[in-house]
Amino acid sequence: MVGCMSGQERSRTAWLVALCGPGEKEIELRAKEGGISIGRHEQCEIRLAAETVSRFHARLRWEVGGWRIADLKSRWGTFLNGCRLDAGGAEMPLREGDLIRITPWTFSFTSKARGLGGVESVDDVRQMQTMVRSVGSESSGGAMADDLLALLLESAAGMHAAADEPEMAEVMLEAAIRGTGLPNGAVLRPLDAEGRVEVVASRRSTRGGKEGAAYSRALLAAASGGVVAELSPMNAPVTSESIVQMRIETAICVPLMLGSAVAAYLYLDSRGERGMAALKMRGNASAFCVGLGRIAGLALANLKRVDIERRQAMIEAELAAGAEAQRWILPRREDRVGRFEYVGESRPGRGMGGDFFDVIQLDENRVAVAVGDVSGKGVAASVLMTAAQGFLHAALKEDGRAEKAVGNLNRFVMPRRPVGKFITMWVGVFDAGTMTLRYVDAGHGYGMMVGADGKTRVLSGEEGMPVGVSEDAIYVAETVALAKGAGVLVISDGIVEQPGLGAEGAAGERRCFGMVGVRECLARICEGEDEVGRLFEAVKEHAGTGELADDATVVMVRW
Repeated sequence: MVGCMSGQERSRTAWLVALCGPGEKEIELRAKEGGISIGRHEQCEIRLAAETVSRFHARLRWEVGGWRIADLKSRWGTFLNGCRLDAGGAEMPLREGDLIRITPWTFSFTSKARGLGGVESVDDVRQMQTMVRSVGSESSGGAMADDLLALLLESAAGMHAAADEPEMAEVMLEAAIRGTGLPNGAVLRPLDAEGRVEVVASRRSTRGGKEGAAYSRALLAAASGGVVAELSPMNAPVTSESIVQMRIETAICVPLMLGSAVAAYLYLDSRGERGMAALKMRGNASAFCVGLGRIAGLALANLKRVDIERRQAMIEAELAAGAEAQRWILPRREDRVGRFEYVGESRPGRGMGGDFFDVIQLDENRVAVAVGDVSGKGVAASVLMTAAQGFLHAALKEDGRAEKAVGNLNRFVMPRRPVGKFITMWVGVFDAGTMTLRYVDAGHGYGMMVGADGKTRVLSGEEGMPVGVSEDAIYVAETVALAKGAGVLVISDGIVEQPGLGAEGAAGERRCFGMVGVRECLARICEGEDEVGRLFEAVKEHAGTGELADDATVVMVRW
């Protein structure tokens, strides 16, 4: 039960509460490695069966700091508070009460268990469903009076100038009460599809009594369809038991829309007024409410958009700071170490990377070069990358043997790495005294000898298991001679697997840059050119964009 959960468990547990849509009304989220996929494929943890839902539509993931959501290139889109998420898989942090729209579902995200907070509306649907009418602009009467139009303009300016939602709600309530003549008002946020709401702002007449406010579920249900709902003596018998109990003779419920999702309700009634006083709602009050609701919806959408932009800016700032910190621990882009020269560069696919390279002078003749690629992307991959690079650097300095350093790294990583995470790695020790290279390939596969003529030969020694897969993995080193005028090129899979723009293969998928692209690029490079820079330029040209699909690393060593 929730009451028995620790603080850590509570932070890792959340719920999606369906405000509309078929099926389950509440979905519990429990953090798991790799996140929780949403879609109509049978492998998805949350299956939503609708044609407007992609096979793999979106992903929810928890990490220290909270839950995040990402769109997985869905066809119809994933919307957060009315804003469509970037289809590139960038994660957006979630906050309490966020609205997630995956058509035809609208979910409210919450870390509170059901029943915590909010108030229950009065279950009067059976008694009042025939007494409530929907009001549209075409059925709301004639033209509004000049003072109502002026009030709409005044309220529009006030709501769009509001700094936050509570301030906007207060401006809207003031305008609604003045424009309709109804004495009581509240702004309500829906918490589920069964009439539980949260009161964002409220104003009540002094004649409304001291009892707690009650809200008609019939009115809320009618307004949940996206139209203004009205109850008045003109279309409802005032002897209805529910109306008598709530002491209401006139009420209006206005939905505030974010796209096609209802984000909140403006609820107005005549509670506490009896007889003729209850009939003094201003003429054309319904038309005024229709206009006020549309203006309020636009103002709310603007506030939500600004909030999303702030979240995105915060993410980008954090990623930029993390990427800058990563660059501090990488060696210089180019340098001469003993009798060897190298040029190396690692570019993240999005903010922080899981790739790394290192160049370490072991003694006057020997230089170690390492290239690693952590599975996955983002912060988790970058943290594992940083820890692995630091450990490997120390291990190579201590012993100088590639096979022993990689084995020790594997034993260090195994009990610590997250489930499903591993590192492919290439580590070589260049020896100017013997003119040999002794290297270990731990599931990497992208090391090659580049001859003086630009032709390449894959260094196809014994390929070991990636680091972090098996504690019993054994790594064997291969030795090759270093020919005069040659070089060694090591790349990561971000280069080889970069998809092209408009270049489709037989299966209709975008053709990758591949080893063919690497060889063709090297063959075109003139002597003295920046080989690493030219290779990255060729990959960017193939991709049709400067933003790579994955982290990419290139290191060239010459002697």
